[in-house]
Amino acid sequence: MQFLSDNPALRSHLESQVDFINEFSQKAFDTARQLNEMNLKLARQTIEGSLHASRELLGCTDPVQYSQAAMKQLQPATERIRSWQEHLLRVLAGAQADFTHAAEARIPEASRSAGAVADELVRHAAAGVTSPLAASEGNPAGKPH
Repeated sequence: MQFLSDNPALRSHLESQVDFINEFSQKAFDTARQLNEMNLKLARQTIEGSLHASRELLGCTDPVQYSQAAMKQLQPATERIRSWQEHLLRVLAGAQADFTHAAEARIPEASRSAGAVADELVRHAAAGVTSPLAASEGNPAGKPH
């Protein structure tokens, strides 16, 4: 196992993968934060609108006035939902662009480091180390004792 723990190509490849996962996770958490903020904003606006509508409806004295007041509340509610949907689409489109950009930026490094790991494995196999177990036991040829 000494080969695996001291292999700079493998270490570089693993660091590259960890960096990618870290960047991807940060972007995912940022997107989740944005979604939570917009959901909280919609909830706050909806509660405020409901309170305003309730006060207005409680002040109505006849059915016609009541129905007019209720119909008047549809426009602001519809606008809130439309605004939320537009913001949702912007956040999701931005997240998709960020994830795509992060992946495209990391693919060349991941390919290079994976190739380096494969080259190291081939080089060590050609040198006679056929198994990590044999190498760790001090038998470089990998032959039984």
